[in-house]
Amino acid sequence: MAISDPIRDAIVLANDDPLRPIARVPFLVRTILALQRAGIERCTLVGVASPPGDRRIRCTLTSAPTLEPPADDALRLLVGAGTVIDDALVRDLQTRARPGEILEMEEAGARVRVAPGRSIAGNGGVRIARGAGTLRPVASNGVESTLLLALENPRDGFLDRLIHRRLSRPLTSLLLRTPLSPNAVTTLGIALGMAGGLALAYPGRGPVVAAVLMLLASSVLDCSDGELARLSHAESKLGHWLDITGDTAVHLALLAGIGARIAGMGSAPGWPVIVLLGFGVVAAFGVVTWSDDTEARRRRVPGWENRVLDGVLSPLSTRDWHVFPVAFAVAGRLDLLVVGAAFGANVFWVATLVVLLRVLRRARGMR
Repeated sequence: MAISDPIRDAIVLANDDPLRPIARVPFLVRTILALQRAGIERCTLVGVASPPGDRRIRCTLTSAPTLEPPADDALRLLVGAGTVIDDALVRDLQTRARPGEILEMEEAGARVRVAPGRSIAGNGGVRIARGAGTLRPVASNGVESTLLLALENPRDGFLDRLIHRRLSRPLTSLLLRTPLSPNAVTTLGIALGMAGGLALAYPGRGPVVAAVLMLLASSVLDCSDGELARLSHAESKLGHWLDITGDTAVHLALLAGIGARIAGMGSAPGWPVIVLLGFGVVAAFGVVTWSDDTEARRRRVPGWENRVLDGVLSPLSTRDWHVFPVAFAVAGRLDLLVVGAAFGANVFWVATLVVLLRVLRRARGMR
């Protein structure tokens, strides 16, 4: 059985153009950040006069003029000169590596090697095919597109996979050529989403069409901001909170638009339903945020709880449900949707809380 995370050290062979930008990040810095993101703690840079200075780099860096194999049997990852990798590739190699075994992977001249220290500079070993992630020569065409296509978000909803990602990827490719930051894209998406939600307050089919277009654009931008952040290694706590609070703000604006629309139709629900709905939305926001913040701790516990939280309950908090207000608005029965949403939101946060408390209690017991 494969050993989890057996590789803590990596050796990077420098190429002739370490400052070449790929998705806004110098090539050598990108390689180090990809290794670091996958759990590598120490990197030796061969052929580099001095390690690059970048505040995002937290792993230990050393430089060496030539490749000198360490005199031990600890597994190391060797990244060939001019080889573009991502963290998904490194994690895949970590799950497939075994003590004492030599693995080699090569595609179109891009090469990585996993071997005990004393054997890291040689050739030979078990040739394996790429299972996940990116392995490309830095000089090849379409490197950024390959990295973009390799990005995955397990929390994507059905509409994200069916529509939004298909539109966000070409948009992200364009955004990489602009000075816009991921947080700026997030803010723009929030503004469009809130405008789309509030547009439902106006009577007629025209506002419904406008709402659909603005909510679609907002959802696409909601995908692009994360893609842009991951590609340019620009993730931040502010961006994470903007994303979560922005989704909630869009949800509330959509519900406000629905409430105003049905009030204008003379069929507004009573205050108890409105209060129940507002409480359910706020509680769901709190529980989903707590689940995200405790992800690393709860994932130490094997079991069905994490599969339910990440595979079933978390996708329910995506924007997939926006299709229902639009459909009910077209049918002229938004009054029924409000009542259903009021009870559904509360069932959602209670179920999520029960599962989350269960897995966190088990995680505390494993300390």
